[in-house]
Amino acid sequence: MKKVIAAMVVMFLVIVPLGGIWSLLFKSMIGGGAEQSFIYPIYAGLILLSGLVVGAAAIIYEEIEKLRNDIKSIMENAKE
Repeated sequence: MKKVIAAMVVMFLVIVPLGGIWSLLFKSMIGGGAEQSFIYPIYAGLILLSGLVVGAAAIIYEEIEKLRNDIKSIMENAKE
């Protein structure tokens, strides 16, 4: 759970404060203003999606480790 929250916080920091810096630097290429206010809900979705991806990866990693330990214990029992 800590990894999920950390990923969401990092994604928030990258999008919100750093996104403002990038928009200032690349204002001529990106554009901006009120006509792009529809993008803000997408930012929230990206933050939630980052948490979902990290959560799913953590669950898969735990399951792989559990299977690896099961296989290791079966192999040790077979040697005895």
